[in-house]
Amino acid sequence: MSQSPPPCPVFLFSMDSDQFWAAPTTTGGLKAYYQRYGCNTEHYHIELLHFRDSEAVTEWRNTAQASVLTQIHAALNAGQRPIIGFSMYTWNAAEFLSLIHAIKSGCPDVLCIAGGPHVQQAEDYLFDDPIDLIILGEGESSFQEILDAPLNNSWASIKGLAFLRNDELIKTGGRERRTQLDELPSALDVIDLSDAEGNPLYDSVSYETSRGCPFKCAFCEWGTGAIGTKMHQFSMARVRSDWRRIVDAGIKDIWLADSNFGALKEDLEKAQLICELKAETGLPNSFATSWSKKHSPRVQEIVLLLHRNGLLPHYQLALQTLTPLALELSNRKNMGANKYEPIAKQMASAGVPIAAELIWGLPGDNLPEFEKNLDQLLRTFPNLNIFAYTLLPGTEFYEKREEYQIETIPVAGYGKAKGEYVVACHTFGRDQGIEGYFLITAHILFAHGHLLPLSIRYLALQGNITTAPLLRNLLRAVCLEYQSELSDIDLSDRMVVYENRARLYTAMLQNPDRLYDLLKQLVLSYLSAEHCSELQANITNILELDAALSPRVGEPSETEYHFNFDAVSSKTALDCLSLPCTEDFLHNSQTLKIKSPGGIGVILKDPDGGGWLRGEIANACTEIQAVRIMHPNVKPQINA
Repeated sequence: MSQSPPPCPVFLFSMDSDQFWAAPTTTGGLKAYYQRYGCNTEHYHIELLHFRDSEAVTEWRNTAQASVLTQIHAALNAGQRPIIGFSMYTWNAAEFLSLIHAIKSGCPDVLCIAGGPHVQQAEDYLFDDPIDLIILGEGESSFQEILDAPLNNSWASIKGLAFLRNDELIKTGGRERRTQLDELPSALDVIDLSDAEGNPLYDSVSYETSRGCPFKCAFCEWGTGAIGTKMHQFSMARVRSDWRRIVDAGIKDIWLADSNFGALKEDLEKAQLICELKAETGLPNSFATSWSKKHSPRVQEIVLLLHRNGLLPHYQLALQTLTPLALELSNRKNMGANKYEPIAKQMASAGVPIAAELIWGLPGDNLPEFEKNLDQLLRTFPNLNIFAYTLLPGTEFYEKREEYQIETIPVAGYGKAKGEYVVACHTFGRDQGIEGYFLITAHILFAHGHLLPLSIRYLALQGNITTAPLLRNLLRAVCLEYQSELSDIDLSDRMVVYENRARLYTAMLQNPDRLYDLLKQLVLSYLSAEHCSELQANITNILELDAALSPRVGEPSETEYHFNFDAVSSKTALDCLSLPCTEDFLHNSQTLKIKSPGGIGVILKDPDGGGWLRGEIANACTEIQAVRIMHPNVKPQINA
C-alpha cells in the first residue's frame, strides 16, 4: 500500500519595520481563516516565517533557505503545487522582492502570491518580478479560494486577483468588502505568543479593531477602494478576548492598526478596556494608534483617559499640511487653527504628549509656505512629526503623477521596492524640493532628536524669527564639522544627509561639549544677523538647559548642573508652549541633578526616538508642579 505524500507546504512571509517587533497578525490571519473555512485543510501545512528586520532575512537566507527549497522541490516531485506568500509593505518590499527572485530562480514552479498595500498597483510588479498572483484588497477569502483552486485555469473565477495570462494583465472583479468582521477567526488562534517557559515571544501586537477609513486622502492608500471608505469593526467581545490573551502572554504593548481611532462610539469602550487591563495586570505598557482626523469631545475623553493611566506615548493630530492648495489637492479639510491651537496648548499644559503631523512634498505645497506652516506649528505644538512625502502605489497622487508633474527619486536606491521620494511637482521645483528634505532633516535632528527642542521653541514663540533658515544653517555647519568622521558619505549632498541622518546624529553625540559649542556659536551669530541681539543672553541659558537634557551615549548617569537662571520655571513655561517670564532669567542661581538613561548608539541609533532617551530633572516634581500652577505665562490646565 503506497504511502500518501506529506501535506503541501505553504510558506507565508512577513517582516516588521525597524524597531517594531510584533506578532505576525497579518499572515496569522490568513492561516487562521484557511484553517476554518478551507476545503482542503489536511492537504496543506501552512508555516509562518516572520522576520524582525532585514538582517533577520539575510540570516534566514544564509541558514534556512536551503531547507525550504528542499521542501518545495520534494512537494513538486510529489505532484503538488507548493506556495510562497508575501505580505508586502514599504519597509519590507526590497527584501521580499529579492527573496522572491531567489526562491523562484531555484524553484520556478512554486506558486508565488503577494498581497498588501505596496503591490496594489499590480502592473508595476507582475511584468518585472516573478510573482504569479497579486491579491487586491482584503485577502482572507481570496487566499482561501486560491489554496482550494491553485491551478491558474481557475484564477479568473476568483475575485480580487491580478495575474498575467499570455503576457496580458488580468484583473478579476473586485471583491466585496467584508462587513461582519467577527466572521474572521483571530490570528491569535494560530500564533504562539509565548515560549514553553511562558516568556513573551514578541514586544507588541499590532491589532485592528476596525477596518476602513472615511477619508480619501490623495497621498494615502487607506481610504481607497481596495480597503474601502466605510468603517466596520470587530465586536467588543472579540476585542476583549484577544486583548486578554495578549496581556496574559506578557506582551508589553498593544498598537492599533485602526485608521481613525476615536471616530467610533465604541472606541471609548475599547480605551476603558485597555485601562482596566493595565490596572489589573500592569500591561500593556503603552497603547498607540492612528487617531481620528477630527478632535471630537470623545477623542479628547479617550486621550485624557489613556494619559491618566500612563498608556499614552503620544497623541497626534494628523494635519499633514496647512497650505490651502495642498489641502485641496489632497482631498483634506483640517480643523481651523482657532480650534486646534487651544486644544494643543491646553493639552500641553496638562502634560499630554500631543504632537502634530506634517508632510513635506505634497503637490500643491511649496517651500516658503511650508516654512511658514512650520513656524506656526512650532508655536502651537510641543512636538512635531515631519515626514517626507513618499509616493506610494495605489494612491490618487500616484495615478496623477503626470498631471501634477511629480518628479521622484528612489528611496535608498531601491526604487519601487521602497517607494519614491517626491522631489518636485507643478508647485515647487527640484532644488526647492530637495532643500525641503534638508530642512526636515534639520528638524528631525535638532527638535525631534531632542538636541535643541527648547531653544527652537523659545525662538519660534518670539513670533518675529523664522526658524527654517536657522535650522538649515545649523545642519550645514554640522555637516562640515563632522564630514571627516563620516568620510564614506558625502555630506554636501542634501539627500545623502537625509538618508544618513541616523549616522550623523550618533556622531554628533559622541562629544556633547564640542557639539554644543558649535551650536551656540551658530545660534548667537544668527540672532545677531537677524537684529535680535537682545535675545542672545536668554537663548544662551536655554541652550545650556538643552545641552544638559540632551540624549547621551554610554551608561545611565546622574549629573549635577549649575544654572544662572530659573531653569525649572523656564522649562515648564516652554513645555506648556509659553515664553519664560523676565524674572526667570534674573540670575536665579539653581543647581539641578539631571538623570540620563544613556544608550545612544546602542539602545537608540537614530534621532526619531531622541525624546525617549532625553535627560530628566531628578527630584524636582513638587517644584515643577508648583511652577506649572503658578507660572504667570502658563494657562490653566484642560479639565481632566
